[in-house]
Amino acid sequence: MGLDLLLTMGLLLGGVLGVKQPHILYVVMDDQGYGDVGYTNQTHDLKTPLMDRLAKEGLILNRHYTAWLCTPTRASIMTGRYPISLGIQHDVFQSNNEECLPEKYLLLPEVVRSNGYKTHMVGKWHLGYARWSCMPCRRGFDTFYGYTSGAISYKKHDVGGYNDFMTCSYNKKEGLKFKELTNESGTYSLYLYNKRVKEIVRNHNNSEPLFLYLAMQSVHSPYWAPSKYFTCNNTDRCVMQAMLNAAEDLLSDVMGYFKKAGLWNNTLMIYHSDNGAPSHTFTSNGHLRGYKSSLWEGGVRTLGFLYSPSPHILRHRGFTDCYVHVSDWYKTVIAISGGWDNFFQTTGHLIPEALDSIDQSGYLLLGNGTCPRTAVMLHIDPVKRVAAYHKSGYKLLVGDQDNSDSCSSAAYYPLDINSIDLSIQQLYNVYEDPSETLDISGDEPLVAVDLLQDLLEYLSHQTPLQCQLPTVPGSYPSSKVPFYLPWDFSHRIRK
Repeated sequence: MGLDLLLTMGLLLGGVLGVKQPHILYVVMDDQGYGDVGYTNQTHDLKTPLMDRLAKEGLILNRHYTAWLCTPTRASIMTGRYPISLGIQHDVFQSNNEECLPEKYLLLPEVVRSNGYKTHMVGKWHLGYARWSCMPCRRGFDTFYGYTSGAISYKKHDVGGYNDFMTCSYNKKEGLKFKELTNESGTYSLYLYNKRVKEIVRNHNNSEPLFLYLAMQSVHSPYWAPSKYFTCNNTDRCVMQAMLNAAEDLLSDVMGYFKKAGLWNNTLMIYHSDNGAPSHTFTSNGHLRGYKSSLWEGGVRTLGFLYSPSPHILRHRGFTDCYVHVSDWYKTVIAISGGWDNFFQTTGHLIPEALDSIDQSGYLLLGNGTCPRTAVMLHIDPVKRVAAYHKSGYKLLVGDQDNSDSCSSAAYYPLDINSIDLSIQQLYNVYEDPSETLDISGDEPLVAVDLLQDLLEYLSHQTPLQCQLPTVPGSYPSSKVPFYLPWDFSHRIRK
């Protein structure tokens, strides 16, 4: 039996070459653009020495793709499905309505926990909070510490004057526990995340595998950091440098906590941003065209890397041009954590069908074989009436990419293929032309037709999109209950 086969078998069993299951530190940055880190060589005004070192000593994911906004990206991580398969194709989740990642979907931490992992989340959820069954502490995480909305202030931890900072946990023995973290108002949120991670790692039994999902608040607006992190003044990019300094400070401490607890040498770190940078002032996408909420590369091609101090966990190092879609982390992490057998044996539930996720553990970690993904369904938006598809280095964009239409009513948008003007097509070879400056649709008509046929197949079976759900009377936050909390039975607990 060959070494590669032994390595793969060990990985699928949750350990590599007989080593116990690796701890998994999954870091998602918020709005960090392709030009907001040093190792992409797309910035001359920012320094990120820790991120650069980890990327260069690990595996740089040169073709890492996400959705164009944070809610769709996070939904793909958790479910292993494209946003078009979830009905989350247009916008992010809003407050005071019923938007929620449907409970029918089996989430990543539920499977990882069935494989014996302790599962903890720190940071941003943004996948719905209308019901407790929508919350991370009821979706596979043993504990949650953070916020539910898209962005909060770094000191007051509020949105529009309403507190959105809490902790919750759930288990069958003790039931649901939660607490609004109002006393921490005035403390820089990254200090609080730091303290919480320290508690998690310090209290962890290192004989058990740990899955820590660190969904960073950095570097989303509002653009601010404590004065001690500033190394220059008077420009927007100086503020961004300070925010990145603070983020690296937190990451360095997290690594230190893992080391002190004896976990680090058996840890895999997954690092990527949730979408591209939103502007060219504070943030940057370097030479990539477009920004967050667009289908240009600047909106969906994101920085990403893998790192582990252990050559047994991460043998594949350097960089790869392999397509990695953010949904792939679902199957990949499950394979690393031990696969599906324990989940099936403990629950009797079958493996979910119709997943878009591809297990890339063998290729990305071990360098086995060739890249398993040859195409990426980037997006279809029936409201803006645009779509984008990647295949074999080519990228097809369909529809008016400057369309800024938004939902006009609380209704399901029809799955009408004719709603997208298929005559508006742009084709780019993004390997040779990463800035998308030369439309070659006229020079490569057969390539354009091939990609369009694939795109039409996805158009024909996407899940209906629902926009502008109505505000729920009595929902939170409100003047009576000024907190972001599920409102299905919160009032009974708060008496």
